[in-house]
This record gives sequence, C-alpha cells and structure tokens, in this order.
Amino acid sequence: MPPSIRIIGSLNVDMVSVTPRFPHPGETLKATSFSTHAGGKGSNQAVACGRLSRPKPTTSSSTSSSLLSSSSSSSSTPPSSTATPIDPTHIHVEMLGATGLLDSHFPALLQPTLHNSGVQTSRIRQIPNSHTGVAVIIVDSSADGENRILYSPGANYGGMQCTPEVLDLSLSPPMPDVLVLQAEIPVETVIGILRGVSVWKQERRRTAAGIEADVEVVFNPRAPEGGLPADVYGAVDHLVMNETECEIMAPAGLEGGVGEEIETAATSVGRRDRIARYFHALGVRHVLVTLGAKGVWYSAGDVGKDVQEQEQGKGKGKGDGGDGGDGGDGGWVRFVGEVPAAKVERVVDTTAAGDTFVGGYSVQIARWREARRAAGRGGEELTVEERRERYGLVTERAVKWATKASAICVGRSGAMDSIPWEDEI
Repeated sequence: MPPSIRIIGSLNVDMVSVTPRFPHPGETLKATSFSTHAGGKGSNQAVACGRLSRPKPTTSSSTSSSLLSSSSSSSSTPPSSTATPIDPTHIHVEMLGATGLLDSHFPALLQPTLHNSGVQTSRIRQIPNSHTGVAVIIVDSSADGENRILYSPGANYGGMQCTPEVLDLSLSPPMPDVLVLQAEIPVETVIGILRGVSVWKQERRRTAAGIEADVEVVFNPRAPEGGLPADVYGAVDHLVMNETECEIMAPAGLEGGVGEEIETAATSVGRRDRIARYFHALGVRHVLVTLGAKGVWYSAGDVGKDVQEQEQGKGKGKGDGGDGGDGGDGGWVRFVGEVPAAKVERVVDTTAAGDTFVGGYSVQIARWREARRAAGRGGEELTVEERRERYGLVTERAVKWATKASAICVGRSGAMDSIPWEDEI
C-alpha cells in the first residue's frame, strides 16, 4: 500500500496580471498580460504533492478518468470515496478544503486541475451561499517575478470554520502518513486540527510504535504575530517558514539583536538558530526557513529523553556548520544546515515557489516512510544512529530535492501551471 498525504487548506482562483513594474498609489498601469488559474496555498501544495510523486502522464485523461469517480458532491459535506490513485505504486494525495456554490470555479477549473495532477477531491466541501476564494496577483516582470497578492478568502473561511464536522473530516481515518497544513483557513481551525492530532498521537502510541504510531505534520504558517498557542506545536513535526513568517512566529521577548545591530531571520544565522531552538523545545523536530534566492536553512533534532540519555557527551560534530550533528544542550541529536538555491537561468514567476518546496519536501517525507515500511521497520522505534541519519542525511536530501523542484517552478509562468512533475527533477 502506498504512503498517503492529506493537504488541508485553501482553494482559490488566481487572477494574475503581469506588469512592467508595480503601480504607484493612485496610478493606473497597463498590464502586459492577464490570466486566470487554479490556486490557493492549499491546492498549490496538493498539486505539488501530486505531481512530484509521479511522472507526467502521457495524456491528461489517464489521470482524470481514474480520479473523477472520487469527485465531491454539491452538498456542503462530500460523500465517502473508495476511488484509488492512478497507479497503486504512487503516493495517495488528497485535498481537504472548501469552495463556494455561488460560482462555477470548482467544477470548471479547480477540480479538473487537481484531478489531472493526481489529487483526490472527495474531502472538498462545497458551500451554499458562498464564493470560492479569489487571489488577485500582480507580478512585476522587471523584478525577477516578484509579486503582490490581495486575497479574498470566501469559502476558505466560511466553509472551514472550527466545527465538529470540519474537525471530523480533517482527522477521519485512515490517517495519512503526512498531514500538510497552512493558514489560509481560520486560525481557530488550524489550532483545533493540531490539538486533535496531538490527542490522536497520544492514543495511537498506546497500541503502536515507530512510524505506525505517528502522522508527520508539515505546517507552513501564516499565523498571527507571536505565533500560535505553545501547546499546539507538540503536534507539528516540520515547521516550514519564510524569513518574514519566521519573525512573525518568533515569541515576544526572544533576543533579537546584539548592541545596536538589529538581527532578523533574513540576515542572521544566530537569530534563526535561536528561533529554531525555541520551537525544538516545544516539540517541533524540523525547523526550515526558506530564504528565497539564497536557499533554505534548516535545523533538525529530537529532544526525546532516550536520546538525551544515550547521547551525553557524544555526537560533537560541525553542528551549525551544516555537516554534522550537535550533541550539546543536554545531549540531544541535532543537525543544522543551509542548502543553496538551485541554479535558475531566468526567474519568471515566484508565486508558487514556496508551495512547490513544501509539496516536494512532503513527498520526500512520505518516501522515507515508504522505504522504512518496505524494510520491515515501520513498527519499530528509531535507534540513535537511525535518528542521526533521519535528521542529518535524510533531511538534507529532502531539502535539496525540494529546492530543485522550486527552482524549476520559478523559471515558468503561473502558479499551479509552473509546478513540475517527478520525472522533471
């Protein structure tokens, strides 16, 4: 049985204008081009997971025909589906979110795009008296495809409130190997889902072990200043932030500078390290900060008691240099590294770069779990040496692979349209 990824998040229609520059306040500027695409951080990441886990199909019908039977109904809650992926060897990818019935964007644009990328849609709710979310995007062609976005959430908020129905749909079995969350749905719902995952993990660990007792949560936030309540981070395994999000998520009062120099996550490795250590202490095992054209910085570690006991005084490596493990801070295993951005001949559009990275990274997590099961180790806890490999080499490879996917994305136009397939990496 292949691994599975469930993405919970937003579904939008992207209305994109490409301009020679951003207009000044009060200025009317003639655009170079205009286009409409399927979008939203949730659906972008779902498409990235779908495409980056399978080769590009030779015909669009080969994908959509096997998935159309799983399409959601016109009611607010979709029926259950027994549809299978295109090929049983591919990762099972499913999207959970909400669209509006006051427009035809879901059946006309979003659903076909998701289907043709290998994404199941049976968990997408269609909400009466609501519009599908819309993002108005301005792309500056003179600034390497930099963009500005105006977002109207529509059904992403109205249909994804923190209700028992939404929480049950989010956490209903079978639980996936990887659960991907963003924050273009109500933050209360994100908090509710994360707390529900914590409860599920606690109960599951009573009867199972290893990866079979766990679902790996990838959280790509757009959270309120100061982040979320501290207790929810215990459910997060992979926290993926850009430089701005990293600063927003940092707790109030965390040291931010030396002398008169103000440090930020964008400019200071030390600042990123302090923020990462804060999240590690709350239970987050992987903290990734995407740095745009500079690449990706990451810190991966495990503060489990058994590791602390076995690692006292051992594991001193290059640590923050990026190639070794850090056995300090009570002896816990930790690896820190920075992966440069992959080479891009010409940057066209950065709109979906971050979402492509998250999708590619999530696929690599699922592949690692698949390999562990294939080796007959799925129900076993990781040894200290296996944890070293997981947080060191495996994380580095996942980041590098996702960075390559993101580089291909920015060399193309559009959001979803720019996301590559597995055989293009």
